[in-house]
Amino acid sequence: MKKPRILFVTSRGMPPEHASKITAGIDGAEFAYCPDTLEAIQAALPDIHGLLNCPRKLFSPDILSLAGDTLRWVHLGGAGCEEFMIPEFVESDIVFTNGRIIQGPEVADHALALLLSLARNIHLVLRNASASQPRPLELYRKTMLVIGVGGIGLLVAERARAFGMKVLAADEDYVPMVSAIERFIPLDRLSEGLAASDVVVMAAPNTPRSMRMMATPQFAAMKRAALYVSVSRGANTDTEALLAALRAKTIAGAGLDVTDPEPLPADHPLRSMDNVIITPHIAGLSDYNRERSATLMRANIQRFVRNEPLYNVVDKARGY
Repeated sequence: MKKPRILFVTSRGMPPEHASKITAGIDGAEFAYCPDTLEAIQAALPDIHGLLNCPRKLFSPDILSLAGDTLRWVHLGGAGCEEFMIPEFVESDIVFTNGRIIQGPEVADHALALLLSLARNIHLVLRNASASQPRPLELYRKTMLVIGVGGIGLLVAERARAFGMKVLAADEDYVPMVSAIERFIPLDRLSEGLAASDVVVMAAPNTPRSMRMMATPQFAAMKRAALYVSVSRGANTDTEALLAALRAKTIAGAGLDVTDPEPLPADHPLRSMDNVIITPHIAGLSDYNRERSATLMRANIQRFVRNEPLYNVVDKARGY
């Protein structure tokens, strides 16, 4: 029986030597490697069975067409996969897996870092702001609403609970009964959770349902002293509605690792606001995330070769 052929797209973040370590010793497949350019990928595509690490910006109907009928599996190293949800792929039988869950620890850490910086006025100190600063906040006994309780949201909840916070969870699905989460909020009652919370953390994936989930009505439902933190996808937040809420003091501040558009223009008003912290989509980086990504890819390659169910299969109809 002919071995499946797997194309591994290498990049600055996944150089050839790292890719070859991931595939080393796996005898049940043939591996090909190419750099992350459109021309190189197109040249290597015919007759492949698996496509690993194709850049989001290059995935297209042409890629699928050139790969042909043999393509059975596509894996994305990262978690956010909205760029892959083209009709030709969604409607196909090709299995799609991604890197969700494995970035949970570092993104959850970053969410708390943004929150603590805002709450303790660290951002103002670093900016050499005047001594007339708002009184710092303590998180103990405050209420946090986590929107999207997957691999990131659950770990945000865990960390917030360790600070003595009461944690509410809003999600499209019913969430596990874990001790860190006190109450589940259905998305159709999101305003209830927003009104009850001192901190709101956006950790939901970007899907048609979550697009601009946080807009003018949602910010209006929040407490005036509440803080907003966004670490998943910028498109989940209506940027102009957030700006208007901050200007009107409808909410007290925001910490953003993701924005819409991204990157946010250098002259955007959010960048000059004292009650806003913006980091350049770096929450998913850590000293361990590449190791976890490599472990997941190797495990899925072995399972693919053995014709076993893969880890982290994306429901293409739902978008995550």
